[in-house]
Amino acid sequence: MPSTKGRFVCLIAVMLILVGSSGAIGQAAPFSEHDVTFQNGPVTLAGTVIVPTGQGPFPAVIYLHGSGPMTRDGFRPYAEAFARLGVASLFYDKRGTGSSTGSWVTASLDDLAGDALAAVHLLQTEKEVDAHRIGFWGISQGGWIGPRAAAQSGDIAFMILISGGGATPRESEMFSYGNEFDHAGLSDAEKREGFDVLDDYFQYLASGNGRPELVERLRQLDANHDSKLYLLAEQLNRILPSVENRPNWSWVATYDPANDIARLKCPVLIMFGDQDKEAPPELSLKKWREGLAKAVNQDTTIMVFPGAGHGIRMGHHTMSGKRPPFADGYREAMLGWLWLHVVTHMTAAQSP
Repeated sequence: MPSTKGRFVCLIAVMLILVGSSGAIGQAAPFSEHDVTFQNGPVTLAGTVIVPTGQGPFPAVIYLHGSGPMTRDGFRPYAEAFARLGVASLFYDKRGTGSSTGSWVTASLDDLAGDALAAVHLLQTEKEVDAHRIGFWGISQGGWIGPRAAAQSGDIAFMILISGGGATPRESEMFSYGNEFDHAGLSDAEKREGFDVLDDYFQYLASGNGRPELVERLRQLDANHDSKLYLLAEQLNRILPSVENRPNWSWVATYDPANDIARLKCPVLIMFGDQDKEAPPELSLKKWREGLAKAVNQDTTIMVFPGAGHGIRMGHHTMSGKRPPFADGYREAMLGWLWLHVVTHMTAAQSP
């Protein structure tokens, strides 16, 4: 069963009440929505705000993207479910995707954290939103963006992070590549060479040194199809940043979220699948626990879903492209945590 820290017994009780209550979740309560734009420096971000009907102001969630190009569309099911719980949402197109300007390819971690904080500032102007109850929901890369943004602002009231953070980006990348090596059936010698190439790659990201040698090494691997390492070469060649863009990617090799996590004082829900192949669940959770302990954060909940992979999904993508289902209890536990820690607890704490 999921492993948790905090008031898990209460969470389960609330979860069961919510799932069984036609008034809370079973019936689709109406909500309103409107499109918005907001600025982070020269970048214009386009998104949608969903607000529950009824008596506000409401707590609100801002959604943080994973890596790569992502629009706002994938967040809508969460936003609609949260609205039925009495929680507003802002979900936006990542810079350089959808209707947002800029480029995620040339964005640093601080750029992405700045986008998240710009979203906070926008929601603080929405009359239906409680400016003191705005939090983050983040997946994968969002597990680094959320703590980085929160370290720069005292306005983040809570955080829900899925399959991300804790471990450093480099640790996560090496773990993911190791799983790819196993899946591709590389020999032990090929794995050692592959990790050596990756060391050169991260050294370039961190320092800017050794790019010509790395490019030549990748060229040689790409030309040698007797070794499956040509697949690694093809992948690294696709993502290898230019000399000019390299500083924006240096955080992938150098960022350690430990200091940012150690500053988190708000309620935090962390969810991982124990079969995650993209982020190292054991290492990530160990570092989350260590950082939150240093923060003396007394309102943390950590859940591990047996058999679940990245994003708390059970299984892999099918040939049809259909995404595998979420683990049983994932959605309900998240709604229960929001109800207990944000909707009711924070409302009670603010009552005179």
